Amino acid sequence: MSSSIVSKKSYGVDVASFQKENVSYTGAKFALIKLTQGTGYINPKAKAQIKSSLAHGLLTGGYFYATHSGSVSRARAEAKYAVEKAKELGLPSGSYIADDFEQGSGNNVNGSATANTDAIIAAMQVIKEAGYKPLIYSGAYVLRNRMSISRIIKTFGTCLWVASYKISGRQDYADFNYFPSMDGVAIWQFADNYKGLNVDGNICLVDLKASSGSSKPKSTNKTAELLSQHPAVKWNIGAVAVVSNSKGAYVYTSSKLDKRESDKLKPCGSMWQVFGLENGAVKVGKNQYFDGRAVYVKANPIAYNDSKHAVAKIVLPHTHALDAPKADAGKVYGLELNSKVEVQGRVGRFLKIKELHKGKQVYVTGNRAYIVL
Repeated sequence: MSSSIVSKKSYGVDVASFQKENVSYTGAKFALIKLTQGTGYINPKAKAQIKSSLAHGLLTGGYFYATHSGSVSRARAEAKYAVEKAKELGLPSGSYIADDFEQGSGNNVNGSATANTDAIIAAMQVIKEAGYKPLIYSGAYVLRNRMSISRIIKTFGTCLWVASYKISGRQDYADFNYFPSMDGVAIWQFADNYKGLNVDGNICLVDLKASSGSSKPKSTNKTAELLSQHPAVKWNIGAVAVVSNSKGAYVYTSSKLDKRESDKLKPCGSMWQVFGLENGAVKVGKNQYFDGRAVYVKANPIAYNDSKHAVAKIVLPHTHALDAPKADAGKVYGLELNSKVEVQGRVGRFLKIKELHKGKQVYVTGNRAYIVL
């Protein structure tokens, strides 16, 4: 069983694919494991490293290497990818996950400090909403000069993981004569070669507390789990029905539900376009009906009201924000696959995106961004 609390001034490590799968280091009480990078890379050793760290009784957390720079939408997408993979890789809910924000490998820290901070806060909020504890990692210079740590601390409390080395190379202990004094520090990464073990050395400045429970949901109620799902549909689909009965659902040939189309059940979780509701039955096609008790229905606000707000998921690669709601509009900037954007209305089949570009409203084509219900 992993530790759920580590007292301040305890030592720890952080590991990536460069380190071994066996996470056991002399004196280490906690470990932070690289999970992902951007939205397309997973540390191939992460699952084994998490399992090993937990088995050795270490308080176990993770981090993702940011490539989002100052983009809020990319930051959200990368954090969402990280927490999804964290769950799959076995990182317990309630664990720490850090946004590793440093220069290089596709990430640029030298943009606006305001934009960087907005993006980092957006990522940390995704981590928090997913049931993990957010941290922000970077070097002391970047924390001081390329973001507003006061805004971050105000939002998330003591959450900084700062890197600052007295020397490059082996260090066995943290020398607090060299500590980069700043508020809000939870963890100090003081060495790039802890005790000659070729692993980063860290020390926590506060008690670290995290859940030691399973990363799997406690509920075994499949219907309850299903109801938390969020289908994504085209802008012009008014509503969908999702089969919620754990055994599946029959399709009937009329709203009287007196004759089955076949004796084969449609599986739990399958999704159908809704064409109407009749006598408690849900119409999903020509002469095709579900018993309303076997499905749940979610409506698409954008389809019914072109001034409604919604969240849209980018479903096609090479999608761009456009400078006008028309087919020959200019491309303003790229939108990352599977990222989510806030929609503030619709002009025909074009969705209005919340973000502005140089004070101008931008749009995305409706067949490239599906509404999340």
